[in-house]
Amino acid sequence: MKRKYTETDKELMLKLLEMQELTAPISLSIGSVVDGQVTQGIILHEAPPKVVEDLVKDGYSCSLSETGLRVYKL
Repeated sequence: MKRKYTETDKELMLKLLEMQELTAPISLSIGSVVDGQVTQGIILHEAPPKVVEDLVKDGYSCSLSETGLRVYKL
């Protein structure tokens, strides 16, 4: 079975764990279902503004959708 999560995804998860130690709890999901289709990715549901600011400073992109804030690196 081919692994679908990249090293960048793993890096992001570790970064979020470390950020949570310094801020407030972060609520997220790994993937989501949109219109009956499963999508990959890390979705933030709740996070302090500082977390989003720091992610953007570190080169991550964010896109807001009905399921939450998708975070990824191009």
